[in-house]
Amino acid sequence: MNETRVDGAGRASWLLRPGIFRRVPWPLLLLAMASVLATQTFAQELPEQIRVVVPVAAGSSLDARARLVVDALGKRLQRRIIVDNRPGAGGTLGALAVARSKPDAATLLFVNNSHVISPHIYRDTGYDPIKDFVAVASVYESGMVLVAHPDLRVTSVKELVAYARSQREPLNYASSGTGGLPHLAMEMFMRSAGIALTHVAYKGDGQAMSDVLPGRVPLLVSGYPAALPHIKAGTLRALAVTSSARTAILPEVPTLTESGLPAATLGAWTGFFAPARTPQALVDKLNREISAVLTSASMQETLAITGAQAWTSSPAGFATFVAAESQRYGKLVRELGLKGE
Repeated sequence: MNETRVDGAGRASWLLRPGIFRRVPWPLLLLAMASVLATQTFAQELPEQIRVVVPVAAGSSLDARARLVVDALGKRLQRRIIVDNRPGAGGTLGALAVARSKPDAATLLFVNNSHVISPHIYRDTGYDPIKDFVAVASVYESGMVLVAHPDLRVTSVKELVAYARSQREPLNYASSGTGGLPHLAMEMFMRSAGIALTHVAYKGDGQAMSDVLPGRVPLLVSGYPAALPHIKAGTLRALAVTSSARTAILPEVPTLTESGLPAATLGAWTGFFAPARTPQALVDKLNREISAVLTSASMQETLAITGAQAWTSSPAGFATFVAAESQRYGKLVRELGLKGE
């Protein structure tokens, strides 16, 4: 029986057999070797078009920053990169679409901590956030901001907690969706403050903001890009940032730790993921190119304007970090008793 095997480097093993150069005509041998080399080179090339799934609605803080990074990456790679917004179910709908995609680097997921939070809240998501994805590259770290409508007449976290305790019915708060990072942030806030609030879930910061701005829902935790214009305009009042340190874009706003609730501190991180079994050569190439974008002075300045700090890592380092985060958030979700709505 004639067999052709492929070794670990992707070479046809019959090319390595002793005496093969004496038995195969040189033209055929050269053609076969060129074919193998061309196949290996092609396998390491990124697709001409890449789709980046962002599992939140267009206009949200995550979406806004994603488009900044994707635009710069497309120019660097000289590839067409399309942002595909797939909101719903705490980001699990978009993640599932990527998990089911062909592992050829043509479809990527750009997501924040919700990638390892929502699967602990929603049952039967159809994917495992660790096993069904390969971590490609971290992108940035940031905080969020707790805002209140001015009609609520509270100017600090201390005043909000006191006011909430004085009400017969719980105050409502909006979030960008069940299982998302803002939802978890508010649940941590309630537990730390010892108060009860009623969750009103939307599909993204934009939709949530549409009810918060006219005062129909008085409270919201939001990413900086979506909230900052309204804070500057005075139509929303910033009470605290969720990060461990103040942010340069809202230097006058205290942290939750400064407000007496250190256990409610929660930062946001983001990154790119690809479907499991994506060739390592493609993952490594994407990581190098994304890191090059993030270490450029222009991108670091652009992200800083939105209150974010660029964060680069190797694929292996990011994968280790994400696995640890999944364990941490799983424990937290169980403690809070959160379930999908």
